[in-house]
Amino acid sequence: MPLLNVLEDIKVWIAAAIVLALIFGFGSPDASTIMMLALIAQMAVALDGIKFNRHDFGDYKKQIAINFICCFGICTGFTLVAGLFFIDNHALWTGWVMLASVPCAISVVPSALFLRADPKLAVLSLTIIYVIAIGLTPFITHVLIGNSVNPLEVLRYILMFILIPFVLTIPIKRLHLKQAPKTLFINVMMFVLVFVGLGSRQEFVFSEPMVVLSLVIACIIRIFVVSTALLYTLKKIGVNRTDSLNAITFSYWKNSGMSASLTMGLFAATMPEAVLPCVVSLIVEAVWFAFLTKYIDRMWPPTVSDDLSDGHDASPSP
Repeated sequence: MPLLNVLEDIKVWIAAAIVLALIFGFGSPDASTIMMLALIAQMAVALDGIKFNRHDFGDYKKQIAINFICCFGICTGFTLVAGLFFIDNHALWTGWVMLASVPCAISVVPSALFLRADPKLAVLSLTIIYVIAIGLTPFITHVLIGNSVNPLEVLRYILMFILIPFVLTIPIKRLHLKQAPKTLFINVMMFVLVFVGLGSRQEFVFSEPMVVLSLVIACIIRIFVVSTALLYTLKKIGVNRTDSLNAITFSYWKNSGMSASLTMGLFAATMPEAVLPCVVSLIVEAVWFAFLTKYIDRMWPPTVSDDLSDGHDASPSP
């Protein structure tokens, strides 16, 4: 059905969210809460159908280590490099540091489904990365801006983004959801994230367009350029396609919603504009994800050997 094809297209939802956010805005003090609820719901549905066993962490330890390096090495490193161009603006530099310090977005899991990568690997990597982030996120913020994030705050996000979605999969399994409604729901949650994230800062977008444009350019370089270079590098050196697509996602997708929430909690009164790098990054990450889902098979055509290597089963595209 043509309408169903449109509704299953993530690009349509992201484009609609950006346009509507710029037109109407979303002036609500509960913006960060709504974004967190959308992330939790998205994660819960993405987890549906993924089976785990007690040997998974051992079987995937090499790939998990690579994804950790992509998250807190490549992604954090290039986020800080981008932030250096704004270091003269203390508020914006603070926002970049907050963005760099957080772990990857939980959207790496639905991303693995859309890209036909390995969603189990994404979940296992996500879990390890978030546990390490309990200590690493406060350390990075303390060293670079002197304001340390409370480790208990990071632990709270682990409970919300990982434990709660796992619990929610129990009733979700009873629904026996087909792929189409799962894809549609994930798309709707992505719409909510983009609409609320951008809409809550609509006034600043129009009042400081050059600042926002410079942030967009910096994020495009950090996200589009870096992950594209990594994609072709991994392809050229012969790394397994399935694992590479997971690594690429971890190399660009920060938990911008989490960083926005932490930034607003710490600096809303003194530096409200500090949240801008987090919000702009959220939008550009979503746009890049939409681009990848459209063109990944042209950039890196799949083969049977790619799907079956390392014993990983290819996940069907939503």
